[in-house]
Amino acid sequence: MRLPRAFVLCAVLVVCLSGCGGVQGGVRVEGPAATSIPWSGPVYVADSYGRAWQHPETISLAELVLLEGMKWRGWGSTRARGTGEVPCQAACSGDEPGSYRVEVTFSDRVRRGSVSYYSEVAIKPVDPPAPGWATGIDKMGTLDVPDS
Repeated sequence: MRLPRAFVLCAVLVVCLSGCGGVQGGVRVEGPAATSIPWSGPVYVADSYGRAWQHPETISLAELVLLEGMKWRGWGSTRARGTGEVPCQAACSGDEPGSYRVEVTFSDRVRRGSVSYYSEVAIKPVDPPAPGWATGIDKMGTLDVPDS
């Protein structure tokens, strides 16, 4: 008779003790969710011929859009900003300047394998307005990015 009573007492003890160390209401999660590690690596811009450049001092972005004397800051970040000049490539008149100073911003990096490319450009004159021969240069937006 002692065995069943001891067994019942032991079972009650196990049930009572099993509730002592548990988390009431389940697991509580605090803080922001884990995010992936941001990718970092070399960042390029492709010229009008498809060649990749980093910090280009001179680069042709389109048939008549040549940037010269560029000085860059923030290259590799989400936005690379630079200043330089755009020389007249065609249809220049004698009463307008042969070049003008511009501020250039590359943005929207697109990853291609182990590198990335800037895919957007904004060009604006340092001292507006731009010469008449520069019409449309400030409307540039999307750059060519290699497929792979």
